[in-house]
Amino acid sequence: MRFAHFLLLAWFMFAACSVHAKESSVYVPLNAPFCMTPPHPVASFYHARSLEVAECRSRARFRSLPLHLYVVSSDERSWIDLRAGKTIWSSEDEVVYEKENQFGHFPNVGKAPAEIWTNPHGVASGMIFRVTAQSPDATLSAGGVSNISRLFVLGFRESGICFLGLARSNQAARGLLAKRTSCKRMLKEELLQ
Repeated sequence: MRFAHFLLLAWFMFAACSVHAKESSVYVPLNAPFCMTPPHPVASFYHARSLEVAECRSRARFRSLPLHLYVVSSDERSWIDLRAGKTIWSSEDEVVYEKENQFGHFPNVGKAPAEIWTNPHGVASGMIFRVTAQSPDATLSAGGVSNISRLFVLGFRESGICFLGLARSNQAARGLLAKRTSCKRMLKEELLQ
């Protein structure tokens, strides 16, 4: 009987590891020519707020709908918004305003591709993207500014998309996703009209 319990426990542990092992990464370039002006309703949504927007192609899905990834920018800052159907989740508050995430001046989405974790059906479970900012402490001797960066980690949940945390390395960012870290805050959510 103990042996049967041992086998059952071993099978559950293997099954749990196999579920995570089946997740894969989809990389989404965040620059031209991969990012273009989105269709009229989306472009109008952002232009009405005096923001620039570019849609970067994603093959991932969320809530059984295609997941659209947008790089949104104001004059001096940029962030990522995500859309499934008519719902838009914005990382603006986390990147630009949230005090605990401020590590430098003028944060902007980096040129490095975003990494979206998906299951075998292409459904997103998490996302990592790099934000670069001007260092508040160090300047270069030639009068230039030193840049620093952090990785923002998002989780995809039934209730929406949430901020999981900041990381300094890809390994640490992936660790937040692999551990199924609890959400710190849900991303701001709006409906596309």
